[in-house]
Amino acid sequence: MSAGKPVPILLIIRSLGHGGSERQLANVALALDRTMFEPHVASVLGGFHVDALRRAEIPVFEIPLRSFVTPGVFMAAGKLRRYIRDHGIRLVHTFDAPLSLLGIPVAATCPGVIRLSSQRSYMSLVPPNYKWPFLLTHRMANGIVANCEAMRQHLLRDYSFPAGKVALCYNGLDTSRFSAFGRARLPEVESASLTIGTVCVLRPEKNVGHLLEAFARVRSMRAGARLLIVGSGPEKERLEGLSASLGLGKDCVYLPSTPDAASAMRSIDIFVQPSLTEGLPNSVMEAMACGCTVIASRVGGCPELIEEGVSGFLSEPGDLESLTRQLGYVIGQDALRPRIAEAAAARMKEFSLERSARRMQEIYQIYLN
Repeated sequence: MSAGKPVPILLIIRSLGHGGSERQLANVALALDRTMFEPHVASVLGGFHVDALRRAEIPVFEIPLRSFVTPGVFMAAGKLRRYIRDHGIRLVHTFDAPLSLLGIPVAATCPGVIRLSSQRSYMSLVPPNYKWPFLLTHRMANGIVANCEAMRQHLLRDYSFPAGKVALCYNGLDTSRFSAFGRARLPEVESASLTIGTVCVLRPEKNVGHLLEAFARVRSMRAGARLLIVGSGPEKERLEGLSASLGLGKDCVYLPSTPDAASAMRSIDIFVQPSLTEGLPNSVMEAMACGCTVIASRVGGCPELIEEGVSGFLSEPGDLESLTRQLGYVIGQDALRPRIAEAAAARMKEFSLERSARRMQEIYQIYLN
């Protein structure tokens, strides 16, 4: 890539609202060196990140896509292709499976445009009707960006992609926003003696039900302990019903998803992520940076973030007994928790947004040169 005018690139995703991939795309777009790159963003659903992007003078294009099985998909593809052509886009990077199915084939029809796709979770989370088309778009792409070594190895070992095609770029964390400075409880849990909690989209793979059950078993260890669940999603009604059946009552507090995840994290003493599957979970990184003692499932990139007993704890995925044991142990470690939290916050300085953006820029430069 020669010096001179910034290179126009287009980052594509289905939504710009709640979710880890959505936040990472917005972070990348905002952090790129504008003397080197001219970022553009495209999405179908929009979301609250749009305002921040536009305030930073990053164009946001709304893709008029409603379904892949109606003639409207051809109109959406045509409009996306015209946007790429009209703005001189030289590199297209898709951040999720649904929009890879549109963005990569469209970019392939544009002469000279580099195509990058992303692997941010295990293929088991990709809807069955998308899985094989998604793998095909990986084959069509010039390169694939994995967000942790576990995802990189998933592609190399399970799907035989060549090592040179899969680049590694860890998620970046805004450490000026996510930090332990100013820890204070939200009003809903300000009277708690100890706050255990999680912040996530309430989907089945997050396995929040196990957190409810583990809390029900150990809450008698600490009078006045509260469980804080921050998130929205399809599992909310079921989880509220489970809370009631477990007799948790006012000891379990639900709050909806919020753009101010940092304040929620700083309300939590013991952050629990009981997921059945993950890539590199932003919520774990954010909780560590915000001074929580973290218990995370031993899945995906979590072992790349946490050194057992030093910067956090790992439980076996889907094993309620393992989670309950870990939670009971950590509740009883009043002297240890601050040391673990301090080590976790120090560890997250290695995953700064600036470092992640530099790495992504390196990847873009490799493919553009």
